[in-house]
Amino acid sequence: MRAVVCEALGQDFSRVALNDILLPEPGEGEVRVRVEAASLNFPDLLMLKGEYQFKPTPPFTVGMDLAGVVDAVGAGVAMQPGQRVAGGTKTGAFADYAICPAASLHPVPEAMSTSQAAAYPAAYTTAYVSLVERGQLQSGETLLVHGASGGVGMASLDVGRILGANVIATTASPEKADALKA
Repeated sequence: MRAVVCEALGQDFSRVALNDILLPEPGEGEVRVRVEAASLNFPDLLMLKGEYQFKPTPPFTVGMDLAGVVDAVGAGVAMQPGQRVAGGTKTGAFADYAICPAASLHPVPEAMSTSQAAAYPAAYTTAYVSLVERGQLQSGETLLVHGASGGVGMASLDVGRILGANVIATTASPEKADALKA
């Protein structure tokens, strides 16, 4: 199968290439996903430089967030082959197939495109953990989101609204403000 592999860490990404690698098999609690879409996140770039909190050892397959179809499951997994899912893994999303912990995958609604589904995991997980688990945001509180037109910013606006917070957004330009109104 094809995969985007980081052969060595560096500042210029010159050691990242499309390679053929072996098809991985899911272990206990894992799912093999046939990847249909993947998104590039800032932590992916930091990992390639060796500057992220999680430091994979090269060679490794790049990419955290993905969406696709369950291809195979390991022991103890309730998901079924053929199910549309989105979610993440620390590395491995930029490949034809990726192994993910079953707990990190979620069903994709029919109304959501695969590309949309691949774009949400890191941004919405960051927003949720920050606002709900760490910040304990409650209905009626005020949430101020700076840089609200970025991925995590937009996700934070959604999470805040769902929780019933009074949401205020800032952004750097009128064009970005227009995107928030859309």
